[in-house]
Amino acid sequence: MADKSTQKQPKQQESPELGSQHNDVVTLVLTADNHLGFSTFGQQPQRREERQQRLRRAFQQATDFAIVQGVDLFVQGGDLFDASNPDEQDRSFVAERLAQLKQAGVRTIALGGVHDTPLTEATPAPQMSFARLGALHYCSPIPKQGEPLPAEIIDVHGVRVGIAGIGVLAGQVGDPLANLRVSVNIEGAAVPILLLHAPIEGLVTGSSLLDTRACVSQESISNLSMFKYILAGYHHGHTRQRINQTELVVAGATQHVDFTSPKQEPGFVFMGIAADGIRWCNHISSLDALQCKRLIIQTSELWPEGSDGVDGDAPALSRTELILERLRPLCSEDTMLQVRLEGQISRRQYHELDLNQIRRYGEEHCFTLAIDDSLLTLLPEAEVYPVEGTERLSLFSEMRTLTDEWIAKTTDEQEKKALQYTKEELLQAMDEVKR
Repeated sequence: MADKSTQKQPKQQESPELGSQHNDVVTLVLTADNHLGFSTFGQQPQRREERQQRLRRAFQQATDFAIVQGVDLFVQGGDLFDASNPDEQDRSFVAERLAQLKQAGVRTIALGGVHDTPLTEATPAPQMSFARLGALHYCSPIPKQGEPLPAEIIDVHGVRVGIAGIGVLAGQVGDPLANLRVSVNIEGAAVPILLLHAPIEGLVTGSSLLDTRACVSQESISNLSMFKYILAGYHHGHTRQRINQTELVVAGATQHVDFTSPKQEPGFVFMGIAADGIRWCNHISSLDALQCKRLIIQTSELWPEGSDGVDGDAPALSRTELILERLRPLCSEDTMLQVRLEGQISRRQYHELDLNQIRRYGEEHCFTLAIDDSLLTLLPEAEVYPVEGTERLSLFSEMRTLTDEWIAKTTDEQEKKALQYTKEELLQAMDEVKR
């Protein structure tokens, strides 16, 4: 990626509207999924600190851009932090950025996300401390039970902008927009905006439990006639589409933290919105984004047809070397690399692979390396394992099956609930490590 300053980027993205802004246009920067504080289990301390710095720089690029452009609103669409209890360094960093935005006359609005919203109301979200100081307006992702979704009306140089926010939490089930009731004051807004942090039909990858359990359907979006614009987080790839009469803009992450959108460039969005539509919508790429690459290796490439993996001409190490030869050209200090193994494999063949050697090589030559073996199918070995059919060689699937058995065996309702909660937390953690 070329080394270009934030100040130069608007010229690249320039459109006729940028040179002739009118009072009826509300300008904003949309960012989401900044995941400040994110770290990978087992990552070396030096790499972990470098990742923390990259995440902060990517977020600051968005705030600096908003200040330089003099936008009206800075909108954060969820998962500003990667946890609901961020450390003091990240809190202080965000406080400084928010203070700069406020001093520049830019209003900040933030929505809670999956990662940075506490599961219990007794614990305040980290953004609430900034909201109490007047540094931002905070939208809780979960409306109070039995009450309509609150909407804030903001006057932006004479334009009435209505903003409401909703999202999902870990373990939630059901479309959050189904049968949604919204405060009636949204009807008075010339520019009604819904901030959304949830999986959306057509964009989900199926890589997390929420993707299948709490997905927003396109039908729900079509029926949400009170909002002309939906500005969304959750998905790490930027996209824009029109669903019926609603404009949907997904910000995308400001830095790669997983492999859900490897082909998408991280960044944020610069927009101009008016009552009659979006005047411009430009995606600004992060300057020092990590490269995200995926290497897919089929088991048939390692064990050609007719090979049983035990002949003297192909020792076990050769399979590992084949993988290393494939991944070497993809490695660099700023590359996140995922090695995905797919196909059918026997237990004997699986144990021939020296995955630890591959991981060690990745630690030395990549920014980070992950091995995904969830798509391997275990072949039966009747002489040793008399089983029928095939089974998935996936710790994720085996753990889910085991916990379901525990839940089915217990008769105590409180114990069932505790086991169910523990299961979902454990599977979500395993899912994030895999991604």
